[in-house]
Amino acid sequence: MMRTVVSSGNDALNILFEAATAQEENSPDTSSESLAGPPSAGPSTQDRTPGNHDFAFESVARVIRPVKLSDATQDTLNVWEACRFVKMGWFSAREAVTFIDLFYKNMSCLSPILTDFYANHRYHYWLITREPVLCSTILMISSRYHVLPGAGGESRNFFIHHRLWSHCQKLTMRLIFGQEKSTKSKVRSLGTVEALLLMSEWHPRALHFPPETDGWDDDLIPSAPRNHENNESSSAPGSRGVEDIIEPARRSDQMSWMLLGCALSLAHELGIFEIEGTSSPADEPEWRDQMAIRWQRVQRLLYVYINQLAWRIGCMSPIPQSLNHAILGGRKPQGLSPPGSTWLTFMDSWIELTKLAKSVTDMFFPSAAFARQQLHSGRYVGLLEHFRPLLNQWKDKYLQPQVLDQAFYNDLFIEYHFVRVYTHSVGMQAVVERAVAENDTNNFDGVRPMTIDPTDYEYIQEVIEGCGQILQKVTHLAEAGALRFSPVRIVLRITSASIFLMKALSLGTRQAKLQESIEILEKSIKALKSNALDDVHLSTRYAALLEMHVSRLRRNLLASSKSSHDPTRRSSMGPPPWPGPDTGDRSNSMRTPVVQDPSPDLGYIPSLNDIGADNWLSLPFDPSMAPFDMSHGCQFPMYEGGTLDFIWNLPS
Repeated sequence: MMRTVVSSGNDALNILFEAATAQEENSPDTSSESLAGPPSAGPSTQDRTPGNHDFAFESVARVIRPVKLSDATQDTLNVWEACRFVKMGWFSAREAVTFIDLFYKNMSCLSPILTDFYANHRYHYWLITREPVLCSTILMISSRYHVLPGAGGESRNFFIHHRLWSHCQKLTMRLIFGQEKSTKSKVRSLGTVEALLLMSEWHPRALHFPPETDGWDDDLIPSAPRNHENNESSSAPGSRGVEDIIEPARRSDQMSWMLLGCALSLAHELGIFEIEGTSSPADEPEWRDQMAIRWQRVQRLLYVYINQLAWRIGCMSPIPQSLNHAILGGRKPQGLSPPGSTWLTFMDSWIELTKLAKSVTDMFFPSAAFARQQLHSGRYVGLLEHFRPLLNQWKDKYLQPQVLDQAFYNDLFIEYHFVRVYTHSVGMQAVVERAVAENDTNNFDGVRPMTIDPTDYEYIQEVIEGCGQILQKVTHLAEAGALRFSPVRIVLRITSASIFLMKALSLGTRQAKLQESIEILEKSIKALKSNALDDVHLSTRYAALLEMHVSRLRRNLLASSKSSHDPTRRSSMGPPPWPGPDTGDRSNSMRTPVVQDPSPDLGYIPSLNDIGADNWLSLPFDPSMAPFDMSHGCQFPMYEGGTLDFIWNLPS
């Protein structure tokens, strides 16, 4: 460095390159960089000590050392060199192969949609030439979740993903408007159905932003100016939740609902529910065999994804009853290898759980009026006692880690506990509905302290336990490196479970259970933050909002317990009037709610063994504690702006 004459910026860079190369040659051989991400940005903070004399050289070497991309044969690279995206210079042929490989390595295994057929480089030519929508979708999704190595990796990542999403939009419009160039369209294919399913699992970044060109939205005539008199309300604590969480989640469901509807229509057009397949006898044997397997898999995939989303957003499934029988009672996919048979076991398990969840919805929430009638009369108890053993039977039969792949087991684990939470939360809804009916007023400052009876307390404990299981699984997924790549479906399960948990805790719990649940929530927040994809992903936004809610919930639950005897404060839910969980016969589904006498101080209630009055914490009653919004089709929590009002309506 002392001998070299530096006359330009290039000379300075050359010196650094030479120093880095010399450092690399003198150091022991290290393993190749992992395929799963960009190179390290430099040594950790603890390495930056004055005594670390090699810091400058190490940091330079780490930044400029080329990261090993996917290994591919020259034939595979030649195929990608002819691809339009590579010709336009968006990325190189080797980078395209890397995007495909990373998708199959980190993401495809977390969702049951695709086989591993195109993970083999031999078949990339068929992926590009025969299934352009699927190819573009895989590249689009992978480019959001993976940053290419090299200079400007993050900037290139944003550019590549945006361009690919624009192309996917154009292909989708061609599909919808029938604008293909030939009658034998490559757009209207089985791969397009799979691509639409993939987009419902992993969303483009553009979902979180307004449209690029259409500034007038859907109004042909501008509406009247808004009234800005109440602008101060928009700055209230937690008001960003509607814009940051609820709106993106609602847009996610709306986009997924439309994509799944389009996939179902295309599946009908292709005859997926009627015939074996459409491969020509002239096609290669490998192609014909793979198409036959995928043809039969798509039937089950459409059934599960459409019914799951319809159940969650309160819509009627567009799959007719006649098709349900054809799908569920039809032929099993033939010629499956061991991975394929594992997939079939997983899908059959998920289908049975989906049918069970749909039965719960149809039984409890056919309409808001019918649901309220069941909750007020107590008939819901008999129905719950019918579904509880069915849930346990499903768990004993299907939730077997030794039978399923780890990723499939994690999926089923979360789905099972979510159905468990959803089913037992009917008991929470009953407690709130009875409190509202008893007071028959919109002013809840004078609500009498309602006692949660033993049966409903047991149901609420099931909700708390199920939510805890889901959130603990979040931590495990983070430790395994899978949370960052998880589908949006899993993120929405996490958000809903956390809201269910906070609502259940607010109705009343013991201090030990509160502390345990708060710790689980805080660990899940840490996991979401440490595995953030980018600063606009739903998990990133929700982690920040959830942290604020959990802190306020903990503070106010403790404050509520200390001042429960204060007549100026709104009354809380009282502890269950029995020494422990009810183990008696609950065959009689008709019962009368127990109302606690408001006159005595809660602190002087006779001993309740492990649930004494001084060990019982609850928030002042608020109608938003109900897990479902009965006025909007019994929707899940988090999809209405007032779902967490019970936390923010409390005194400071």
